[in-house]
Amino acid sequence: MFKAIHLQNKWKILFWLLATCNIGILILLFILLYVPSSKTVIPKQAPIKEEQAEFIVMSTTDNINSIIQSYLNDLADEQPLEYSVKLKEAVELKGTIEAFDKKIPLTMKFNPIVQYNGDLILQPQSITLGRLKLPNKKVLDYIKDHYPMPHWVMVNPTDENIYVAITQIETKNDVNIKAETFHLQNEQIAFKVTIPHEALGIGEAPWLKKLFQSSRGKS
Repeated sequence: MFKAIHLQNKWKILFWLLATCNIGILILLFILLYVPSSKTVIPKQAPIKEEQAEFIVMSTTDNINSIIQSYLNDLADEQPLEYSVKLKEAVELKGTIEAFDKKIPLTMKFNPIVQYNGDLILQPQSITLGRLKLPNKKVLDYIKDHYPMPHWVMVNPTDENIYVAITQIETKNDVNIKAETFHLQNEQIAFKVTIPHEALGIGEAPWLKKLFQSSRGKS
């Protein structure tokens, strides 16, 4: 009789131990599945600036050449320029280099490369300098020292390129411009233009503001 009671108590103890283990496992699974870890960092997306509108503007080499010429004319009012820039199948810079008391005609062609931030790098393709043969660095040194450039155009002889900081061009009404595509041979030129709503009068036109908000939500 005592053995039967002792055996029965033993089975009860084993039963409760097993039940306790099962409950512990269930609690652990619940914690793992439903309780977020304190070490988990969820990256937050940058807030969308709803007060700005973005457009993709397509252009042509003729249009860009007109803009370049207009800008160089304004720059020439401040100081004489002895060079010109024109878009053809490449970015073409023409000017002169003074050597041996003579002015030697210079033609330098560049390949425009769009940067991730919307700027451009002009990589030299070829140099025509009369009968002279000079390395890219020497020619760019001369251009940097003798050719006045806008503040957003930086000649880098060491890197053998010209950096065009399109994003630093000063515009009215805080309009921001970035290069998207710049394939001259295919005549594919595109810019991303960001314009504040105030410049478009969206703040004064509620229906227009709602239109931009709805189009942003669909994108």
